[in-house]
Amino acid sequence: MRNPIVRKTALLLAFLMLFSVAVFAACGKEEKKDPANDNKWHLSDEPGRPSTPDGLPEDLDLGGYECNVLYRKGDTNNYYECEGSIETGENFNPVYQTVYERNKTVEWRLNCKLTWIPTNADTLADTQTEMARILQTQEYYDFISTTNNTSVQHGLNALLCDLSDTAYIDLGQPWWWSDVNDTLSVDNYRYNYITGDMHVSNYLKMSAFYFNVELVESMLKKDKAYMYGLVDDGKWTIEQLYTMIRTLYKDTTVDPSMTNKRDQGDVFGMVWASSYETIMQFVLSTRVAKNTYERDSNGVVTMNLVGNEDVVNVVDVMRKLLHETEGAWMSETGFDSGIIKEFSEGNYVFLPQRLTAAPTSYLRDMRTDYGILPYPTLEEGDEYISDIQTSSASLSVQAIVELEDNLDTVSAIIEALGAEAYRYTTVAFYELALKAKYARDDDASRMIDIIAESAHKSFIVEYGTYTNNIMNNLAAAIRNDADVTSSIAGAQGAAQTSVNNFISKVVKDS
Repeated sequence: MRNPIVRKTALLLAFLMLFSVAVFAACGKEEKKDPANDNKWHLSDEPGRPSTPDGLPEDLDLGGYECNVLYRKGDTNNYYECEGSIETGENFNPVYQTVYERNKTVEWRLNCKLTWIPTNADTLADTQTEMARILQTQEYYDFISTTNNTSVQHGLNALLCDLSDTAYIDLGQPWWWSDVNDTLSVDNYRYNYITGDMHVSNYLKMSAFYFNVELVESMLKKDKAYMYGLVDDGKWTIEQLYTMIRTLYKDTTVDPSMTNKRDQGDVFGMVWASSYETIMQFVLSTRVAKNTYERDSNGVVTMNLVGNEDVVNVVDVMRKLLHETEGAWMSETGFDSGIIKEFSEGNYVFLPQRLTAAPTSYLRDMRTDYGILPYPTLEEGDEYISDIQTSSASLSVQAIVELEDNLDTVSAIIEALGAEAYRYTTVAFYELALKAKYARDDDASRMIDIIAESAHKSFIVEYGTYTNNIMNNLAAAIRNDADVTSSIAGAQGAAQTSVNNFISKVVKDS
């Protein structure tokens, strides 16, 4: 019988040769491991990830413990249970395959059994209700892994374990995203939610900005090198984008009845979704995302949107970008699919989106070349900030797990999943798929690194229920070209009170 490490070596080699085949892996039989064959844990020497040891005892044996994990229905990238065929390439999806291999290796290493259980619901509201019911009734799962907008905001932190001081989870290890986990912490020392490399799909939730190379050349008279150079020189700003698209419009004859009238079939400099999504991605990719609140060592959050000069500036420049240009088009077709399809068909020079767009069939089949950039900054020389959308995933552990004296066991499984994902799954997903397959040139791959290295979450957004979704007021003012000062001033006081009460309650209950 083969050691899981040998299987992964074959997997990563097969990945480069077989990536283009079918998306969905077929379920297969679990390969039985012979403990006598190799009962020692070996670290990976695969390129792309260092062989970083974890702190788990080499001889840790969980005695066949059955670990039940609840995850949001449809979020299979993070938890895939089915095995395709590495040898033949039939129905082979390498990302799913490495997630499957991660799970099986952890089972083999720790002598445990992982069962992944999807929620009954998939919509945000229904999943949030289901999560609340599970926690309140103490329905038992060893840990829960779902999106932040269905877990972080439901107000049941006291029913979750603090994961900062467990027997085996080491939040200082590279497979845990420390900046994100600090944001998700309630009071800077209680970590009810953690995220890391085991949540592979979180990379796709990062802001990314696309451009049609052919249209940049024909309409802007620029090339890819120029666009990438703006990023490298720190000159890729919203103002620079505005200058480019201000008059960037081409009437077409796709619909002759609309000749000399702006319509969906024309070519525009940039598209933005009629929802708040595009606007929020812009705002949260500027320094406004980091300076709209302060948080002291005790976790006290003070919001400072009123009178914030950067807030005023970003609103002004976004108004100009969206409402005072011929080249900006507001689309009603939807942020997640509609505008990606329209971009792939040559309707827009620039597409503000997330890395989610890169693996879509629209961009895979796009005949013209495209490039990838981080979102533009507020001013020249600002750091690039890539917002991670609230639909990204994190995990939590119910308090009942600790009451049942299973937290040590569960923390070992969580740590092993994170470490294993860091060593292998991220290589397949991030290095080989996202950067090598979906980025069409080396510079775009380099831009993806800039995006990932600048990934950021905001407390105000993640805990939007308690901050009264005050950032929505900001986005609404931009979308509707309304007065931002009054809309923020009227909400900040109530939001501040709500945040204070929330943190005080969590600290009291902990």
